[in-house]
Amino acid sequence: MEDLLVIGAGIFGLTLARKLQRAGHRVTVVEAGAVGAGASATPLGVLAPHAPDTWNPKKEAQFRALVSLPDYLAELEDETGIATGYARCGRLIPLTTENQRSVWERRIADAALNWQGKAMLERVERPDPAWLSAQAAPFGAMLCGLSAKIDARGYLAALAASVGEAVRTGLVLERLEQGVAIFATGERIMARRIVLATGAAAFAHLPHSDSGEPAGRGEKGQAAVLAVSGDVGARPIIFHDGTYVVPRGETMVAVGATSERHFERAETTDALLDEKIARGKALCPALADARVVERWAAARPRAADRGLLVGPHPVLHGVSIATGGFKTGLAMAHMLDIGSVS
Repeated sequence: MEDLLVIGAGIFGLTLARKLQRAGHRVTVVEAGAVGAGASATPLGVLAPHAPDTWNPKKEAQFRALVSLPDYLAELEDETGIATGYARCGRLIPLTTENQRSVWERRIADAALNWQGKAMLERVERPDPAWLSAQAAPFGAMLCGLSAKIDARGYLAALAASVGEAVRTGLVLERLEQGVAIFATGERIMARRIVLATGAAAFAHLPHSDSGEPAGRGEKGQAAVLAVSGDVGARPIIFHDGTYVVPRGETMVAVGATSERHFERAETTDALLDEKIARGKALCPALADARVVERWAAARPRAADRGLLVGPHPVLHGVSIATGGFKTGLAMAHMLDIGSVS
């Protein structure tokens, strides 16, 4: 019998496995596909805070995660020698109306208070038109100094290197029973504790609520990586109306992402991504002649309350869940408490 079995080698599964190993547990991680595949491997890698007004515990928790992540990543990089591509690059938010400008200017004081001097929110009167289109920002832009980016794939690779040979791939979970996981190959793995960290796929193994609603769902996101001419590595992220433009290295830019509740296949891209790329190009003149080098899609785990779903399985003793997060998993994973799953 295994001590601890973690099912899923994405950001939550690998982070928990590393924490559990460091706490002295023997951990086995099993993964259906490749390590770090699925939604965790997003090419966007945006780490953006909620708006700083109407402060609440959820925003406070995300703030604490964002400001503690750099030290955690530095330690992981020192251990493994693998770069995670973290950079506090900031995020430009175009202002398209006078009312929007007024709302965001009022938030400057909220940011000064709630971000505790760790970062600032400031208005940029005339953003560089070579990066952010003047037509897209007629009232200037806000620069969110707390926003950052990360190479999600580098982060996953570093976590996998830290976890080491504890990971097995090619095991697709079929069902869970008390103290045992049964896989499509027929293999059964018994464990003292099982952690279900399979992202959107985890919801299929959870009961519905008393009202008949599922615990969560997969929400598809599509994104693309474009090659540009010139060095854009030091540029800030651009975000407007659901579209991100994210510099990735010196000559690559990621654009995304869609949010699709209804879809047939999570891993395929289509015309919705083409529309998203067009929106990115309208925002960012540097993308005018950019060439698409990657098209990506996956289902992101969205819990019913849009938060993290971490804790005991509602029915199966000895089974815990670690999923959800939707668009915040990369920022929040290192804050997971192993006491809730071990």
